[in-house]
Amino acid sequence: MKVKKFKFAALASLLVGLVSMSAAHAEKVQAETPWFEGVPFESLVKGPASSSLNATQFVWGTSLSVSALTTASAGQLTVRLTDVVWPEALKSLSLLVTDLNGVWQKIEGSTGADGLVFDLSGPANLFVAVFAQSDSKYVPGLYNLQASFSPVPLPAAAWLLLSGLGGLAAFRRKRLLDR
Repeated sequence: MKVKKFKFAALASLLVGLVSMSAAHAEKVQAETPWFEGVPFESLVKGPASSSLNATQFVWGTSLSVSALTTASAGQLTVRLTDVVWPEALKSLSLLVTDLNGVWQKIEGSTGADGLVFDLSGPANLFVAVFAQSDSKYVPGLYNLQASFSPVPLPAAAWLLLSGLGGLAAFRRKRLLDR
């Protein structure tokens, strides 16, 4: 029972974060997507959690899309959101990246070529939410969302230390065999 309450609270905080981006977004979410109220969080997340994401989505009217990302170690997460401008530019495009303990980054519009870069200090479960609105219900818009995770490589100093310790162990073993 506590898990369901936590998930509902997490959903509520995510939606509050998205809706509070601007008053216009709040009106559109409430007016055009009333089925999001009281919906379990799992039903908003598209697909299973993974460490990378590449999705292109059509938008007819208003769209809210939530994706789950998971990382197994420390590293760098890069998130890019691009308005493809086909057949027309989107009226609004917003991105929210969160771990449900606090809003990490919230932006309006495309992220640019470099995207948003997050340095993660350990394993993480993240959610990426995109709110998009086309200029008309009859003319779609199109956006692309990419997220990629690069684990932190073991530093060169650690490799040198490990090889030195391996050499000492081999030397000790040879010395013991010579006795």
